Amino acid sequence: MRATFVVAVVLGTGLLICCTPRVRSGAPTLPVTAQGGEEIRISRGPCFGFCPVYTLAVTPAGRVDFKGERHTAVLGQRAHSVGRTAYEDVRGALAALRPETGIETEFACKVAVSDMSHLTLEWIAADGTRTALTYGMGCRDPEGAAIMQTVEKQLHKLEAAEWAAQKTWPGDTRG
Repeated sequence: MRATFVVAVVLGTGLLICCTPRVRSGAPTLPVTAQGGEEIRISRGPCFGFCPVYTLAVTPAGRVDFKGERHTAVLGQRAHSVGRTAYEDVRGALAALRPETGIETEFACKVAVSDMSHLTLEWIAADGTRTALTYGMGCRDPEGAAIMQTVEKQLHKLEAAEWAAQKTWPGDTRG
């Protein structure tokens, strides 16, 4: 009985050691949200034309999932990994656009053209809390143009700009 107990303790300890994340000496351990544990999503909706319609998600580990729905160079699903560093770069670049946690808001544009796509940036926490900013791409404010430039740069960092590029396929209709 005692031998069984000792074996169970040794095996249990071994399992715990194997499954424990490795932390460099002196590096603080942070909760997932402090480590940037939110999935970031970039979605673009339809317009009255041939605008690309897609959804892209990047996880904290750097996995990129793309789904091209209409008028994109790639239709359907694609995935690859760009690594945690690229995720952190994107997260940092979009931080200024992120509303307060749990808030879903729309960019207040002063001058806008109608019938254009909407771009939605989402931050999804591990507990499911959704934080989102929607931007009407018809916005002609300088701040709006800066949002689009920032998002375009992030698509390149995530190596998905070519997938999301506008393409009209034979037989495609507007909208």
